[in-house]
Amino acid sequence: MARSKLLYLTSAQSRRDLPALTEATSLVLGILSRDFEISLAIVGAVGRSELNAIRSDLGITIVTGGFDWSPDDPPVDERLKPLVGATNSKPTISARLLSAVQRRSGDFDSVVIDGLEAAPYIPVGIPGHTVCFLQNLKSQSPELQGGLPKRRRRSQVREAELHYLQRMDRVFATSEMQSDLFALGLPLGKLVDQASLTQRGTPIPISSGFSGTRMRIGYCGYLADEANLASLRWFLENVWDTIRDTIPGLEFHIVGADSTAAVKQLAARFQDVTLHRDSKEHLLLELGCRVVVEPLLHENHIEAKLLNAMSRGIPVVTAREAVSRSHWVIDDAASVSDSPTHMVLSLKRLLSEATLWQAMSDRARKAAEQVEAYHEVAHSIRRYVLQSKQ
Repeated sequence: MARSKLLYLTSAQSRRDLPALTEATSLVLGILSRDFEISLAIVGAVGRSELNAIRSDLGITIVTGGFDWSPDDPPVDERLKPLVGATNSKPTISARLLSAVQRRSGDFDSVVIDGLEAAPYIPVGIPGHTVCFLQNLKSQSPELQGGLPKRRRRSQVREAELHYLQRMDRVFATSEMQSDLFALGLPLGKLVDQASLTQRGTPIPISSGFSGTRMRIGYCGYLADEANLASLRWFLENVWDTIRDTIPGLEFHIVGADSTAAVKQLAARFQDVTLHRDSKEHLLLELGCRVVVEPLLHENHIEAKLLNAMSRGIPVVTAREAVSRSHWVIDDAASVSDSPTHMVLSLKRLLSEATLWQAMSDRARKAAEQVEAYHEVAHSIRRYVLQSKQ
């Protein structure tokens, strides 16, 4: 079945020492690219090399933007001029980018608007949903805070924000922004994601600490997936046998739904490996797994798999190949191994050193908290946009 075609409109960060896209935008695009054929249009200054890197890194079909100023460029909405001025950009709309977006509008099933600067480029003729991913309210930006002149400019931007957001079928933002959007005047019907209402507010089970765990390594994944199985096989054949022989009583617990005959045969080849037919990640906590291993050598859903364990405070050991393909900069929030030998050493330390384990647990939870809200938003957008194809 052909994937739905999605137009994604966003803007480049104004500071040139930063990547063109925010981390939140990259995370959302990385998740959406699994289900949609994405064409990305970027408003603002962005170079050809950056466009090519974004296309390659995020698995996007078409990326366009970075057009030079032209005398044909129309002026931006008067209410947005204070915002444009704050980013040292010309107060115009790129005629070439607008034309490129509009010319292909009929090719797309839905469109996602990421940020107020991209809103003037909304094309006419999109048959599906028009939704907004709102990372922040521009009327609350530091550049617009202060005395009477700035209050007037802030009022203009606020009026423009409400105008453009009201044009959207749905607005997606983190739960922390809900009250600000209500205060702006956006109606509840544009904010509520019915599909995820049951998930919101549900506390995530958290590890009780090193002493509450056992000498167990855990793994969680959908076991009918060939990419998952390939990474799991690599771990068992290249890491598990070595570490099991050096730590008496060590166990490996595999948690996952739809285990195939191949998975069962693989698990049966190794000692002290237990297969649990369950899809609930919190079972890793109930089992008392001290460390979670996620090689992620072949999978595309890297961020989701890392988040599942890290948000629960369980230290995660992964491979360098996974981090190099991730859209999430995890730094030292997970243990990254360059080789099977390195992974064995990392696992040994986390299994035996309580101080290191606690430090890694704390860093994992902190890192997960910074991005899991955007991860949830991305999946909410995904569910909602797919509805237009049903």
